[in-house]
Amino acid sequence: MVNSKKRRRCEVCGREISREEYKEYSGMCWECRDQQLTEESDFIFGELQ
Repeated sequence: MVNSKKRRRCEVCGREISREEYKEYSGMCWECRDQQLTEESDFIFGELQ
């Protein structure tokens, strides 16, 4: 069983994630972080066209 002190919740979707994932992805799970990066790149590259 995983120690609850080592678990956090994604600030976007609320999914339980590890402490390491929380720190690595700025408080988000990797799916929410990936979605944010996709939206940011779409916005940036959309302006260039």
